[in-house]
Amino acid sequence: MQLSIIIVNYNVKYFLQQCLYAVNKAIQGLQAEVIVVDNNSTDGSVAYLQEKFTWVTFIQNTENKGFGKANNIALQQATGKYILFLNPDTIVPEDCFEKCISFFETTKNCGALGIKMIDGKGNFLPESKRSFPAPLTSFFKLVGLAYLFPTSKLFNKYALGYLDKNNNHEVDVLAGAFLMTTKELLDKIGGFDETFFMYGEDVDLSYRLQQTGFKNYYFSESTIIHFKGESTKRGSLNYVKMFYEAMSIFVSKHFKGSSVALFSTSIKMAIWLRALLTLIKSFFTRLGLAIIDTIVIFLSIWAVKKVWVVFIRQGNDFIQDIVFKITPVYVIVFLLAAALAGMYDNLYKPVKALAATFIAVIAGLAVYSLLPETLRFSRGVILFGGIFSAVMMIFYRFVLKQLNFIKETDEDKKMQQTIVVGSINEYNQAMSLLQTAHLQERVLGRVAIENENNNAIGELNQLQKIADTFAIREIIFCAGTLSYKKIIEQIQLLTHNISFKFFETNSNCIIGSDSKTATGEIVSFDTNYNINTSYQKRMKLFVDIAFALIILFTFPVHIVFMKDGFNAIKNAVLVLIGKKTWIGYNVPNQHLPQLKNSIIAHNTFNTKNNYTLNETVLSKMDILYAKEYNWLQDVRIITSNYRNLGS
Repeated sequence: MQLSIIIVNYNVKYFLQQCLYAVNKAIQGLQAEVIVVDNNSTDGSVAYLQEKFTWVTFIQNTENKGFGKANNIALQQATGKYILFLNPDTIVPEDCFEKCISFFETTKNCGALGIKMIDGKGNFLPESKRSFPAPLTSFFKLVGLAYLFPTSKLFNKYALGYLDKNNNHEVDVLAGAFLMTTKELLDKIGGFDETFFMYGEDVDLSYRLQQTGFKNYYFSESTIIHFKGESTKRGSLNYVKMFYEAMSIFVSKHFKGSSVALFSTSIKMAIWLRALLTLIKSFFTRLGLAIIDTIVIFLSIWAVKKVWVVFIRQGNDFIQDIVFKITPVYVIVFLLAAALAGMYDNLYKPVKALAATFIAVIAGLAVYSLLPETLRFSRGVILFGGIFSAVMMIFYRFVLKQLNFIKETDEDKKMQQTIVVGSINEYNQAMSLLQTAHLQERVLGRVAIENENNNAIGELNQLQKIADTFAIREIIFCAGTLSYKKIIEQIQLLTHNISFKFFETNSNCIIGSDSKTATGEIVSFDTNYNINTSYQKRMKLFVDIAFALIILFTFPVHIVFMKDGFNAIKNAVLVLIGKKTWIGYNVPNQHLPQLKNSIIAHNTFNTKNNYTLNETVLSKMDILYAKEYNWLQDVRIITSNYRNLGS
């Protein structure tokens, strides 16, 4: 056996499916085996994939044993001369393995090999080549200096940013996402150290491989896509903590004396600095921005009032203190309007700030008109105070965005123009998938690969020109007629303000991820649930809170007319504090978007019929409820089952 490919999976079945299709094409002409170790996934990975890939050996763990231990389990069964540890969220080109094996066989001192990796948007991943984590190297990485000076030999030694990514290099550390070595060497050093659960195991293995006298190489002559990078976001404090723990194990294991103390001190300092930065950044979330918006509104109306008094009223102040009379009402209306408009879903969205301001100003003026004559002050202050606060909110969000404290979300991609690259048949298959996700309207058309130009808007060699002409923001590549190698070449040539998705014509899903730290996007027949969209989730919460407040404020009526009015009041409190939802599923299902425990199920039947549905039917109805969810449906169910809200 020439090659054994070992893949550890945890809850990424659609990415693994695409990976296995690519691997299958890359092992043609080789004597190879593929072993997938599932670390107790909860998404049904093994059951879903086993029947599709009968040539793959699946090992199913009953618990999450960690990356290193899971790899070692497969290593015991592997029989190949070469062993490749491969992440499930990768796509490899067809000639990748042959090129890597050829490099091994023509480079006498090669003990292990890593590869050039790009993310799902075509950006080079710096973890493709790394040095060992010396104290200063780790410190500069954790405090962010490596990010600020990516090509510096001093500050970014960890990622070897000063080495040309397009040339082969001897390096220290290879990424566990793609690490090829020999079975002989692994048997000699004992595989992965299972002390490392996440992070550091590839650093440790690289170090021990190097200690055998062989060299580790970064191989640039082939490129793979690595979608998600790490499962813990690299900007988070949790990542810093886990990185520190892993590096501490590594240093304690391989170094002695003052090196250990120096490393520990430098990393602790880096953690405190990163913790402070993370704390500041974490404030600028939905709640943080809502608090800042409240302060901005108060200050804006106060400032406009002062200007108004000086220039319009010639120094005569208002009798009423309008800042504290009308502003709280304005703030409440603004925050409600902003939340419903989605202003706090996409933290940088000027148009939504303007929409919320318009609603709040109109509501403020309406409240003003209802006030007694003695409490009225100035419509102008409300109007211009609202406009000024909107300008200030847009301005400070822009500053925070420039400082990278907040980011635009991917929400707008639903409105982005998309093209599909593939044959006519592949295009039709992709469109069927997009139709299930209600995304077909964004597709402008098909880009032809070879001679199928009928109904195509252009050809593959015109791709950049097409993208520029039609302001394309998303390209879906169909892997079938078009090779993975060609796809990977194309996404590196295109400008990186375009998002890329990938569709294997034998699969039933479209996958993609714009960042190594993002969760990734999936379009499939199985996973497109309307209840998962930001708008529907927000409106479901709004319906829950609205009906809970109505019941609590009018409780005497419900005690009389409901079957169990007192329990309905208790249910309303539980919904209001977020412990329950009014409407939910019939039966528990871990594969559906999770909801809080519900008061009543989404489908209610006339109990006089005495007809019992089995669990299979109820489960299918739950799937339909999640896929076709609309918040108005919850409103209808609640109103039509009013008497049962106390049940």
